[in-house]
This record gives sequence, C-alpha cells and structure tokens, in this order.
Amino acid sequence: MNEAEREAQKIYNRAMPRTPTEWRDRLRRFAADECRTLSRLYEVVSLGMADDPELLEWIAGTLNPRADATSILAAVHERLLAGVDGGGLAEFYPNLTDRPSPPDDAYPAFRAFVLAHREALAALLAERTTQTNEVRRCSYLLPALVFAAARTSRPLALVDVGASAGLNLLFDRYGYDYGGGWVAGDAASSVQIATQLRGVRPPLAPWPTIAGRIGIDLTPVALGDAAATRWLEACVWPEHVDRFALLRAALAIGRAAKPRVIGGNAIELLPTLIESTDTDAAIVVVNTNVIQYFSQDERAAYGRVLRDAGERREVFWIANEHRALLRQAGFAQPIAAASEPSALPLTITHGCDGRRDEFVVAEVGPHGRWLNWFE
Repeated sequence: MNEAEREAQKIYNRAMPRTPTEWRDRLRRFAADECRTLSRLYEVVSLGMADDPELLEWIAGTLNPRADATSILAAVHERLLAGVDGGGLAEFYPNLTDRPSPPDDAYPAFRAFVLAHREALAALLAERTTQTNEVRRCSYLLPALVFAAARTSRPLALVDVGASAGLNLLFDRYGYDYGGGWVAGDAASSVQIATQLRGVRPPLAPWPTIAGRIGIDLTPVALGDAAATRWLEACVWPEHVDRFALLRAALAIGRAAKPRVIGGNAIELLPTLIESTDTDAAIVVVNTNVIQYFSQDERAAYGRVLRDAGERREVFWIANEHRALLRQAGFAQPIAAASEPSALPLTITHGCDGRRDEFVVAEVGPHGRWLNWFE
C-alpha cells in the first residue's frame, strides 16, 4: 500500500467507526479538526459524547454503516426542528432562538435529550446518513462550469452525483457575490451566495449553455416531503444561521423548479445515463464531498466509469474531494497539501477524442465559505 492509499484508507476508516472506542476517537478528532473553528456547540457536545461510555455504547449499536459523527448531531437537530420538546436544549441552538445560551453549558441538556428520545433517534439513525444540499458550493461550481464551457463548443449536460434534492443543479437561478464588486447571476434571486475570494478572480463569463441536468443520489430528497427536507435542514450546523436561511430559500426555488434526481448507485447508473445523453452535448459529472462515503474499490470503479466514458464521449469531471481520495478515483495530477485542515482541492478532468487533461483549479474552504482560485 503506497502513501496515497494509506492516507485514503485512514480517511475511510475514520469516517466509518464501529466500536465504542473507535467512536470515542472519531468524536474527539471531529471536535478538534472540524468543529473547533466552525461550531463551538458541536465541539462541546462531541467532546461530551466522547467521554460518555453510555452514549458511546448506544451510538456504536445504533448507527448504520455509512453514518458519521454529524449524523448523530443532525438527528438531535431534526427532532428539535420537528417541534419535539427539548427540555431546554433548543435554547443552545442559535437558529432556533434569538438569544442562545452559552454553548459550553450544553452537554447535560444534550445528553438528557438523547436518553429521553433514544428510540426516535435510533429510528432516524438506522436509515439516515449525513445529507446536505450546500448551495454555497455553487460559488465554485459556477466558475468550474465556465472553465469547462470555455474548452468545448458543445452545450453542457450536467450530472450531479450525490445530488440530494438537486438544488445545485439550479446554479443559474442564484446570485453570487465574491466581494470587491465581483458579482454574477440573478441579483433579484432570493438565494444570494456570498463567498470570500482568495487568489485570482475566478472566471464568471460567458455563462455555459445547459443542455440538460440530472442528479443521482442513493436516497434522493423529495422536495415535497416535509420530513425529508427537514433532514436537510437538520444537517446544517446550528450556529450557521446564514446557511440555514440560504437552504430554506433554495428549497423554495427547488419546489418550483422541480430538478430531476434519480435514485440509485452512481457507479451502476452513470454508464447508461452517459450513453443516453444527447451526443451534441458535453457531459459534466460533478461530485462534491461525496466519494469519502465510497469504499476504496468503489472509488476506483467510479474513476474507471468516468475514464471509459471520456474515451467515447466528451466528458468533464468536476470534483471537490480530499486529494488522497481523488487519487484513488484515478486523478493523477499532483495536488498540493491543503493550506488548512478542512480545505479541499477543486479539480477538473477533461476527456475527449482519446485525450485526457487534468487541472487543479482552486482550493475551497468548508461549506464554500472561501474560494482560492488558481487558474
């Protein structure tokens, strides 16, 4: 096993803990690496669970194999959003109260809530995994699509892998603000996406012509299903009030637009989907923060599907994933180490007429909060 494989396997194992001890270690890493700068509330309760043998035993026996640390937190959040009496827990959630209580005091109320509602939480966790439709990711998908469109004379047919409710397929219905007057999109849209720009200005024009758009997800979110969309909301971290409002605005647009998302395994569905796409269009397959949930074999198979498709059709592959996981999926271009622990590279692969070109175009902060464009 080479260095990239070891790094990728470590990520996979970390995301898929099984025993109480593994969950203890995972929650501690999650608190330090992912929560510390983004959510004090989730840092506090994650560390609390890590030191709580009773809850660790419950977690290890409850979560489904693809669930991660955020699934636990989302399940509690979902119950609060559903109006379940939290016994004071909701007072620590900034998106649920105007004057939240200090997060450092939250764990006793969190623990009491989990123990009081463990059956309902177990039912959620047995079938749910972390699922987001982070529309702020469109802040880097837009310039990536402009980048792709500049390299082909064909219109683009979008395929979003891990599409959830398909909201990112509607990128052209949103407005964008990169700061310093660098704006794009629909200034009148109820969804206005702001991101901090680092590096050079990304390309924002001319906008691509879209010939088709479809999403694939193991468990698509039906926009008319209140419980399903509530789970999307629950996966947003409580302190991120701006993300919460942005998602609700995007859901309203999505309910009117009705983006098409089909259910199933992308590795199995992509070959037929690509073959059935209009030959006058260039296919753009997008995956963002998705292949971390694939096994090593699944990542390799996914990469082979994309490579094979690129030998028969013009195919762009846009990915925002950990560099080690991209390597397992067949991206060969060197990728520099992340500038921050939670930053991920944005890569574009172009396959056409037997030629394959790879580009590392940017680095992206968590939830699309900042964009460092290279090209």
